[in-house]
Amino acid sequence: MAYIKFRDVVKEYTMGEVTISALKNTNFEIEKGELTVIVGPSGAGKTTALNIMGGMDTATSGDVIIAGKNITKFKPKELVRYRREDIGFVFQFYNLVQNLTAKENVELATQICKNPLEPEVVLANVGLSDRMKNFPSQLSGGEQQRVAIARAIAKNPKILLCDEPTRSFGLCYR
Repeated sequence: MAYIKFRDVVKEYTMGEVTISALKNTNFEIEKGELTVIVGPSGAGKTTALNIMGGMDTATSGDVIIAGKNITKFKPKELVRYRREDIGFVFQFYNLVQNLTAKENVELATQICKNPLEPEVVLANVGLSDRMKNFPSQLSGGEQQRVAIARAIAKNPKILLCDEPTRSFGLCYR
């Protein structure tokens, strides 16, 4: 049985009289432990699918089953618990707290979950042991992204969702 299932998921945004379809009858399954990459052109709904999977947005219709639970049926408090305990999210634009150090940004995430990893260990694992006391403005874009990755990993989540995690690593696409 798949760990993650999207069944006929639709996401529409209504702005005034205009309805925009971000996802149209989207179906896929992901097995536990599987590394999956969602690819497609800009505007294809990749971020929308991640946000729905992570409980940060809701589907207009369809079912999202995670570990046998239909998260589309969750009440707001259940979604908060799900995001807190099960999801690690690496955002496209870091979302670091600017007046906290790298270590404090990671510690912030570990304070809301059940079995967190040690912030110092996780930061060392992403190559930032010598930058823990630096504020985001004192870090390069790639270093800020590694803090964001460390923050997500330190929660010790069941699912790690990454929205363009290599965006600021200076990769060149041809």
